[in-house]
Amino acid sequence: EYVPGDDPRHVDWKASARRVSPVVREYAAERGQTVILLVDAGRIMTQRVAPESIRSRFDAALDSALVLADVAARGGDRVGLLVFDDQVRAWVPPVQGAGTVRRLRDALVGVQPRMVEPDYAHAFRTLAGRHRRRSLVVFFTDVIDARASRALLAHLARGRARHLPLLVALRDEALDAAALPGGRETPLAVYESAAAEELLLARADALARMRQAGVVVLDVPASAMTAPVVNRYLALKARGAI
Repeated sequence: EYVPGDDPRHVDWKASARRVSPVVREYAAERGQTVILLVDAGRIMTQRVAPESIRSRFDAALDSALVLADVAARGGDRVGLLVFDDQVRAWVPPVQGAGTVRRLRDALVGVQPRMVEPDYAHAFRTLAGRHRRRSLVVFFTDVIDARASRALLAHLARGRARHLPLLVALRDEALDAAALPGGRETPLAVYESAAAEELLLARADALARMRQAGVVVLDVPASAMTAPVVNRYLALKARGAI
């Protein structure tokens, strides 16, 4: 039965007409879906989360990925993991149940980011060859380099026919700060600010093109990404988007 406060968009008008009183649909998140965690371990992920931090962006991404894995596993979903740089560094096929996070942690032992360019083509070929079921692919990386962002967009757009891609773009807080001169008027400060602003504009353009191509984009600081990532996953699941 409809009660004040229910979303009018959920009113079932046919059922309401039969009962001669308003009826609303109730939705429950579907269980048993699949989430693939795709983590970049290349050059850009070696950077620190913040200048004063000892944690790398890769460490922060793994922490968030494992929290998301725990939430998804508790909700009845299967969770898989692929970590790559210029080669695949770890692969865990989607698993379900209480031991999910432990299996993912075991696969990550000894994996560290390296100063190499990530091979997106190889990562997506590997995923396509090893997992064909429709999934939410949560990809932790960043898109500063223009050429790399074009390559990433091509692979994400191509994969949309099979999967729902969620790009977690790790914002560089040091770069954000560098774009603001902060009252410094020296030629070097002005140059650094202009260069940082140019990089940020290119990054914003790349993210906009990904959104236009149908990629779900979450632009978050590396130091505070876990809650937004989990909330976006829950929102997509509640909408039945996966």
